[in-house]
Amino acid sequence: MKIRSIINYLALALPAVLALMGLGDDQFYMYALLSTAVTGGIQVLLALTMLPNHSSSLLYIYLAITALFFAVWYFVSNETGIFAVPPALAILLTYIIYVERKKEKSIT
Repeated sequence: MKIRSIINYLALALPAVLALMGLGDDQFYMYALLSTAVTGGIQVLLALTMLPNHSSSLLYIYLAITALFFAVWYFVSNETGIFAVPPALAILLTYIIYVERKKEKSIT
């Protein structure tokens, strides 16, 4: 679980670091925007790898909201409000990883 936590934090830091680099070169702003998709992909993969070992209902809620986001995005691609969902999903998965890691530490 510790490795998943580290990977998650690195994935979350990637867009922020690229955006900070954009202060010196505007090209990095585009990289920061594109890296948010990479961050989302990494987080979905982390959630899927957690499924066999953890039976958290929050994990299933995360995956359901993620699937619902993509379904809604497919049909309503012009709405700007839908783009508030990915940061919320990133926060939710970070919370889930934190809770599961804390449970794992208390068991051992």
